[in-house]
Amino acid sequence: MSEDHSQTEDITLHDTSKPIWESRATSPMIERIPTSKFKLKLKYGGYFRLMKNSCRQIYCFGSQKCIHIDTTLYKLSQLHEEVIKRYSSKNNPKFSILYVDKYAPDKSFIELDSNKKFMAMLSMYGSEKQATIYVTIENNLGSNIHANHSCANRDEPHDEYDVDLCPSEESYHIHLSSDNEDGIVNDDDEVNSFSKNSIRMEVGSKFENVVDFRRALNHFAVINEFNYYIQKSDPTRFTARCENLECEWRIHASITQDEVTFEVKKMVEVHTCTRSNKGGNKRATQGWIANVVTDKLKSDGDVSPYELRNWIMKTYNVDVPYLKVFRGKEQAYTDMYGKWEDSFMKMDEFREELLQRNEGSVVEIDFDKVGGKKLFKRFFICLAACSRGFVAGCRPYIGLDACHLKGKFNGVLAAATGIDGNNSIFPIAYCVLESENTQSWTWFLDSLKKSIRTPNGLVISSDMQKGLEVAIMNVYPNVEHRECIRHLYSNFKKHFRGDFFNTKIWAAAKTYRPTKHDRLLKEISDKNEDVIAYLNTNHKKIWSRSKFGTTSKCDYITNNVSETFNSWIGKLRYKPVLDLLDAIREKIMKRFDKKRNLVSTWNGVLVPIAKNHLNDTAKNLGEYEVTRSCENQAEVKYKGTRWEVSLDERKCSCRVWQVQGRPYVHAAAFIAFIRDANWDKYVDPYFTIEKFKSAYAFQIAPMPGQDQCAEKNGEKIYPPIIKRPPGRPRKNRIKSSDEPK
Repeated sequence: MSEDHSQTEDITLHDTSKPIWESRATSPMIERIPTSKFKLKLKYGGYFRLMKNSCRQIYCFGSQKCIHIDTTLYKLSQLHEEVIKRYSSKNNPKFSILYVDKYAPDKSFIELDSNKKFMAMLSMYGSEKQATIYVTIENNLGSNIHANHSCANRDEPHDEYDVDLCPSEESYHIHLSSDNEDGIVNDDDEVNSFSKNSIRMEVGSKFENVVDFRRALNHFAVINEFNYYIQKSDPTRFTARCENLECEWRIHASITQDEVTFEVKKMVEVHTCTRSNKGGNKRATQGWIANVVTDKLKSDGDVSPYELRNWIMKTYNVDVPYLKVFRGKEQAYTDMYGKWEDSFMKMDEFREELLQRNEGSVVEIDFDKVGGKKLFKRFFICLAACSRGFVAGCRPYIGLDACHLKGKFNGVLAAATGIDGNNSIFPIAYCVLESENTQSWTWFLDSLKKSIRTPNGLVISSDMQKGLEVAIMNVYPNVEHRECIRHLYSNFKKHFRGDFFNTKIWAAAKTYRPTKHDRLLKEISDKNEDVIAYLNTNHKKIWSRSKFGTTSKCDYITNNVSETFNSWIGKLRYKPVLDLLDAIREKIMKRFDKKRNLVSTWNGVLVPIAKNHLNDTAKNLGEYEVTRSCENQAEVKYKGTRWEVSLDERKCSCRVWQVQGRPYVHAAAFIAFIRDANWDKYVDPYFTIEKFKSAYAFQIAPMPGQDQCAEKNGEKIYPPIIKRPPGRPRKNRIKSSDEPK
């Protein structure tokens, strides 16, 4: 049982020898939740009663607790213990635990009084992986809770604004009754059932000011499906009546003696008219939409206006125009994160705070001067903990990539990503650029070079983005520059199609031996001489393992490291620039702390992925024939093929050991032959726990909120000039034909 459940962010990388969409099993993946996990939503502290003018039972004035269980281990007795904790103030409380029979036409309740019924409930809600259970004590079961109810047909709509007297689910977006299992909002925190949906609009209700009162009245009108006509409205009083002049509903509120608080003085609560939101409601304003969709945007991330429009229609039965939903969504983002323009004006303060709290970091801002104003252009961040950790404990391998931002001012987020000894991503630096071009990439790499210098054997892998090749040649002319084979092949197949070229080009990329690489290219050349000329002209960088250096101990032929970073930051790209940069800093800080806690649980010399590699390699070596030349050199034969192995030099003629830094099967056969029990000494130090600790040894200092940063006197930075192309901005990239849709 766990109070909170969060999905792990530990991402392990495995390079593939084929496109990422063809081999998902070995691509970087996020750990998944086992299928035996189940969530119980425990509602307690309340009671059931019938809704007015309805046969439905509703659970009122209670709280909620989410419990994550393993269905194979959890018993009903454990649930009883959890319930008793919630009623610790009562001596020997007599309680009943109920759940809804979703197959019954009237949605009747079943009492959980045996393990058999408990297992039946888990089976009933097995597909949903969650169920809501209700606890009542003594005589608080309400009337006829177990009885079947049937509603008589009515000529007039239900008058349900008294629902506001009963607290609803944790999100104010949904009318929740005990017979609506599908309407429950997922929330893993313990919350009180009272929510914004439960607005008390009656004589004596008080509000902080006239603005809060009018917002509350708008929401009250929408959820009760009526519109009102304003008779008087000024800063000190407000009078309104139902839009239907024949209806008796009316309300009057005015300011109290403190000249701030607003109080409802008179109200006729009963409507005598027929009303519905189906044709729209004038009170469903842009501000109201922003208010009701805020929680949904926080929980579900970026939701399209079309989906929000359907959700509002389903939840509140009100039809609102698409454009109004779009503007309401934009206002909700402004309310959550502040105005996009304000984000740029606080950048100098944010930079000073970062440098002050993380000594040794490189944080740079670039801007244009237009008409005497500083217009934002670029922002680079490399925290000292990242740069020092990379140099101290990571392999000298960097993946470069950029992804488009989804906000108002567009731009791209560029990142330099490394890998630690356990093949997990290691964020080094990140930067917001105006676009991908030679000038912006050169500025990024210059800043990166200030942070990490040029480590011995440095390798840079990229997708050959616009301007990046020239920028690397200008800033890092002597490093090993690798090109992602997946992007190379996506361009290659536009000119040369067929399974023959597909098989040969991938085989040439995967092989570690130069002789085999040359033989495969010759077979391609014999088929079509233009292929070699095309590769020499358009793809001059290193894309085959046979050409890889032996210092970085990394054999990745794709740039999946960078793709994993882009996936890791997820929907942060929708945030304003300053919130985006700060959110990534926070994710890196949490990741470093998590890794330090993780490594404290490891034993031995090597990291887990290196141990697993040795265990897998040491198996099934019976068919390998070892012929020793001396103490540490030998020939290893297998099915007519022979390799030379040198343990002292950690070399094998297949080159896998030199490139990967871990013994391959030929070296493993020799080690097993001499019966050396200490296999760890044949693995490169990059894969040791000591190196892993060094990578994450440096701490990232916590920071206060942006509103608490000291204001800096000086010239402010303003947003860049937007250069939008015609048409609606695309938010999803166009996938190639051989990618899964």
